[in-house]
Amino acid sequence: MKVTPSDDGTYFVESSQKEKHYVVDPEEPSCSCPHFTVTMKKKFGWCKHIRAVKDFVEGRDEETYEKIKAVVKEKKGIYLDELSGLFNREAVDDLICKGELREKDGKIISR
Repeated sequence: MKVTPSDDGTYFVESSQKEKHYVVDPEEPSCSCPHFTVTMKKKFGWCKHIRAVKDFVEGRDEETYEKIKAVVKEKKGIYLDELSGLFNREAVDDLICKGELREKDGKIISR
């Protein structure tokens, strides 16, 4: 899902139909998608578009994951503290949990 920040603090999130976008306010949280306005707001308070914005803001999106993997591959291993200084530590942990990165001899390396 493509997430684009707007000037007023909200975000535009591309729908699965690609031509359509929903407006997400992560502070509320709220989303203009029908699923959120009809069901999710009452039951859970979140929808997948709100989650996508939260991940984007935290640096836990696919673009960031690819950048992290590229740095690890380019350096042929990097210490976790150094990598966490460049990127969100939780995003690095996500990739380790997914098995896309691993630790060896104190360094984070590619699988």
